[in-house]
Amino acid sequence: MATMKDVARRAGVSAATVSRVINNTAFVEPVTRERVEKAMREFNYHRNAAALALAKRSGNMLGLLTGNLDDPFFSRLARGVEDVTRKEGVRLMVCSGGHQAELEKSGLDFLINQGCEAIVAHVTRMNEADILRYAAHTPALVVVNRYLPAIANRCIWLDNVSAAQAATTMLINNGHRKIACITADLPIDDKKHRLEGYRMAMAGASIHVPSTWIISVPFNEEGGERAAEKLLASGQHFTAVATFNDVIAAGMIRTFHQKQIRMPDDISIIGFDDIALAKYLHPSLTTVHYPVEKMARRAARLALQLNTGMNTAPQNNRYTAEIILRDSVAPSQTMT
Repeated sequence: MATMKDVARRAGVSAATVSRVINNTAFVEPVTRERVEKAMREFNYHRNAAALALAKRSGNMLGLLTGNLDDPFFSRLARGVEDVTRKEGVRLMVCSGGHQAELEKSGLDFLINQGCEAIVAHVTRMNEADILRYAAHTPALVVVNRYLPAIANRCIWLDNVSAAQAATTMLINNGHRKIACITADLPIDDKKHRLEGYRMAMAGASIHVPSTWIISVPFNEEGGERAAEKLLASGQHFTAVATFNDVIAAGMIRTFHQKQIRMPDDISIIGFDDIALAKYLHPSLTTVHYPVEKMARRAARLALQLNTGMNTAPQNNRYTAEIILRDSVAPSQTMT
């Protein structure tokens, strides 16, 4: 079993510095902290660190690892978790994984070393093996927005395939045949599953999808602007667009307005998530409602239950989405 001195030697610091990182008793430069946490992961030492921090633990704190905190989707996730912690009188500690594997790992390490035994984690970049290692040593860790068969009873997830299929089918039912798919440029399950749903709907309508119909961009407003520029520069007359999320759709709408593209007359657009902004866009955005607050509340309750040793049978762990009809989708002008 590795010791604190082993970690210190690997990180090139003193044992006292390792202790400060573990117990968060003094400021440590971020670069040094990252070296220490990396060494701890290599030795699987963070579990021993957690044991040293037992005095901090009262079972009265829940940790939330979320994505980018400036994304409206994650504010909804945090609000759902907070609803439960407030009701239960439990403290909430939040940190961001930033959609980077190393930041997600260090975020989990931070929450564990701060005494969080119940944790809700939104992890997109960590590989399955790493997540399962954390789950094995943290029995009250619940994963939200990702399905891992080995810990299915601790996963709260959305059926992204059927959601994207329904969104694309709705466009097809409005007479659209040339439908672009704007997807994310991160290797995450959401991207794979939503793209699968899009392809299934198109195949079901006997519509061939060339690779040029699928555009990958960052999943933010700037990505949406870039996607709109690429779509217009392609020279292909798309009549509809299925987007990865609402903020991409917002960026596309802004660019379409600048280019004097009429929506939904010239092109229909559907979003995904149903963030608060969606209904205030012009035109108001037809989108897929992602029940993230409900999922977050379920995840928080489950984490707190598991932390008390309660092993409840999985209930409502798989969630489905619904289409919210607004003004950004209309029948294709080519319908006969």
